Amino acid sequence: MVPVAADGSALGPELARNGRYTVGAKGSELKFDDFEDALKALHKMDTPRWRRPNVAGNWGIAPGLGWKALEKI
Repeated sequence: MVPVAADGSALGPELARNGRYTVGAKGSELKFDDFEDALKALHKMDTPRWRRPNVAGNWGIAPGLGWKALEKI
């Protein structure tokens, strides 16, 4: 299961920035080289948060509002 933000975007393996995944609240962010490790950390959070690009390409923190199954590519 992966977290889903209010806009419907979800954490996925393609969201590594410079080869790393950034998760957590601003000021308490953690970086992971491995997608599965980042996902495990998100599952432990009260509110999962991860960095992802917005429509303008700027990376910001997305809070998760729910969970869904990871779609296979």
